[in-house]
Amino acid sequence: MLPWTIVVLTVAAVAVVAALASPATTLAVLAKEGPAEHASHAVLAAAVVAWALAGRVASRRAVPLAMAGFLALVLAEEVDWGAVYGWPALGERMAAAFGHRNMHNAGRGSSYLLFALPLVGYYMVPGTGRWLGRATPSRDERWAFAAVAGLFIAGNMIPAWERAAQELLELLLYALLLATGVRLARAPG
Repeated sequence: MLPWTIVVLTVAAVAVVAALASPATTLAVLAKEGPAEHASHAVLAAAVVAWALAGRVASRRAVPLAMAGFLALVLAEEVDWGAVYGWPALGERMAAAFGHRNMHNAGRGSSYLLFALPLVGYYMVPGTGRWLGRATPSRDERWAFAAVAGLFIAGNMIPAWERAAQELLELLLYALLLATGVRLARAPG
């Protein structure tokens, strides 16, 4: 059984049904800086803490602490370096440097893919168990990540729903990262 993979696919199916039943409400919930995105910020912040705690107890600290640092960077990017929550100074400096309040929207959004590379490396590269040890993602976590990645690609194929799909899938991805971090933090050793 692959519970996280089932959760990802179930949430995606429910979102499709909701979009068909009530497109305006679904778009409002999944809007940029809407309820789903604000929830994803909280989940991502919790994931940073979980991975940091996993690094505290891990026999190999490097991977969990590197992931906590990476996720903290992603969180700062997601909140436009504070601008989303009313702290515009750093976001304005980022805009002056990159043309956007964050790096992941620079280059017409192509740099967004650079933020995906560490996650693809962690969840999808085969044979990582030899050097990740206890921090190796479970089979279910790998499949759930693959499902989210596939849904990201599918969501980008429908221009009218691309932004909404991204917000939902970011929330699912951050929930998976939180679950992985919690599992590692709770594991003995």
